[in-house]
Amino acid sequence: MARRSRKPPVKPEARREWLRRYEEDGESPPHIAAADQFDVRTVRKQISLAREEREVREARSAVLRNAVESHYRDLCKFAEELDAEIRQDKMLPSQMKDRLWSALHEHMPRSPLWTKLGRWERVWEEITTLENDTKQHLTQMLEAESRLAEIIAAGEDSVVPGMVAALTFQVMSWARERKGLDIEENFKVKPIEEGLVNIEYGSFHMDKVREEHVAQIRETLVDLQTKIPTLKQYHDMKKLFTEMERLKLSLRDELAIIILRRIVPGKCKYCPI
Repeated sequence: MARRSRKPPVKPEARREWLRRYEEDGESPPHIAAADQFDVRTVRKQISLAREEREVREARSAVLRNAVESHYRDLCKFAEELDAEIRQDKMLPSQMKDRLWSALHEHMPRSPLWTKLGRWERVWEEITTLENDTKQHLTQMLEAESRLAEIIAAGEDSVVPGMVAALTFQVMSWARERKGLDIEENFKVKPIEEGLVNIEYGSFHMDKVREEHVAQIRETLVDLQTKIPTLKQYHDMKKLFTEMERLKLSLRDELAIIILRRIVPGKCKYCPI
């Protein structure tokens, strides 16, 4: 009696084809078994196995797709946070330079975004330094001001820091082509006790001074405000704010591409694939 030869194992591509024929062409397992010369039990088992393998592949694909979408969503959200900081004219907080910063940089290492962000930070550092220089220069001017000599000698020297703060605000505002403070609208005198008043210029306080000194303080403020356009610090500040506005527009354009595209090119070490 001849010995029956054992059929080789069914290959994955063969069972996937049987599944296709069963689902798409409507072939029954007995028909497939007869056509391909296999036991019908083998065909049924392999079709079931092919279906299970497909479900596993689809489940893995769904998990991977969700992971990739979440990764892109994280990067786009980070780009939105960067945009929000820049829109508000802020120096970027140091805590923003975390893993997402590194991930976005790995995805787009040659993007002009990074050069512009670097310059954005340097501009703000220069503005901060210049603001401090402005305060120092204004302090020297006020301390040398003859109209304030009597006030300072009377122990009301705390008026100077308030005036410095107000005048520095004027320099910063005018350098950005903003209105700033108006002496007619924003200079307020509030009596507190007999012969003494508090002076407020906008949100800046001159503290407690004698009522008879108010006119000298106001006159000094008005006079020094007229000198602001002649200050070197003012012109340097104006140049920096002009550059900052150009950078802001350019940076927001770069970030808008990331945010609206929703898919970030390149790869990073945190990519799911």
